[in-house]
This record gives sequence, structure tokens and C-alpha cells, in this order.
Amino acid sequence: MQLPTDSLRAVLDSVFSAPAYRWVEEPRPLATLRTWWGRLADWVSSVRSLHPVLFQLLALVLAAILVAILVHAGYVFQQTVRAAARRDPKTALPSSPRRRDATWYLAAADQAAAAGRYRDALRLAFEALVLRLDAMGLLRWGPGKTARDYSREARLLPGDRERLVGIVGVLYRHVYSGAPCGAPEYAVLRGAAAGDWHAAAG
Repeated sequence: MQLPTDSLRAVLDSVFSAPAYRWVEEPRPLATLRTWWGRLADWVSSVRSLHPVLFQLLALVLAAILVAILVHAGYVFQQTVRAAARRDPKTALPSSPRRRDATWYLAAADQAAAAGRYRDALRLAFEALVLRLDAMGLLRWGPGKTARDYSREARLLPGDRERLVGIVGVLYRHVYSGAPCGAPEYAVLRGAAAGDWHAAAG
């Protein structure tokens, strides 16, 4: 019994369409690199056989480059070790910078005000106030704290707390909000930094 041609073709098509019969070349990640490496090896081999003098010269140049790289690496390593050995132990680990006191900040604020830099003067005078209150134990200075943080945590009598909140308002209005400032605003902060402050009871 002979099968119809169309049926036989359909059966063959279904068989050869299976994944096992898909003759697609798989991509190889390093195929290009291997091809170039093979070509380089062939070129070197041909140079060695056809031009032995050129091959020896090329080998000498490559050897000289390798020696230069190794010598340079050794020199850099030696200099690094010597620099580490010469380093003073006191300067190996930098100590934390000394925090300046309220007197220094007040002097710097006066210099800034005399030069007409009133915004800088306000900032410096407020830093002097914070350091003074910290020395009195009325708040704790911290590098990440804002002026409002200090006004919230200060342990002051109600009148002094209101005065500190007002000073913080002056600072934010003229330094951070860009309102014009001059000698009167600086005088307020300068006087507060040098004035009396009183701790809250308890």
C-alpha cells in the first residue's frame, strides 16, 4: 500500500520540525576571541618560519616590554612601602579637628560684620550662642542639628526659650530665606550670644 505524497510530506515535515532536527548554529561567546587568537598564532608561526630574524626581533621587543613592566611594578611597590615606613604614627590617623569655642566664633562674627557680610556674621554669632549654651549645660551641640533642633531641646526658662525661638526666626528669615539683613539684625544675635541665659527648674 502506497501512502499519498501529501500525507508522507506532512509526516516528514512534522518529524523534521522537532527541536532535535533544528540545525541552527549555537552562538559561542568567545568565538570571536578564539578566531583572532588563532589568526595571531598563525601569523606568528608564519613569521617564525618565513622571517626568523624578524621573529627574534619581535620576541626581544616583547621580552623588553615585559621586563620594563615588572621593573616599574617593583619600583612602585618599593616606593609605597618606603612612604608607609616614613609616615609619622601621629599623622597616620588624623585626629578629629579641634572644636572652636564661643569666643572664637564671636570674633569671627565681628570680623564678618565689619566686612559687611552680615549673613555670615549671623551664622557665626548663632554658633557662638549654641556653644555658650552647650558649655552651660542648657543644650548639647551636634554637627547634624539645625537651629530649630536647638530651640526645641534647650532647657531654658519660658522667657529665655521664647527669646531663643525669636533668634532662630531671625536666623532663618535673614540667612536661609534671603530677607535683607544688616547691622540691627546682627546686633540682636550678637547681644544674645553674649547675654544671660537661665536654666529651667528641675
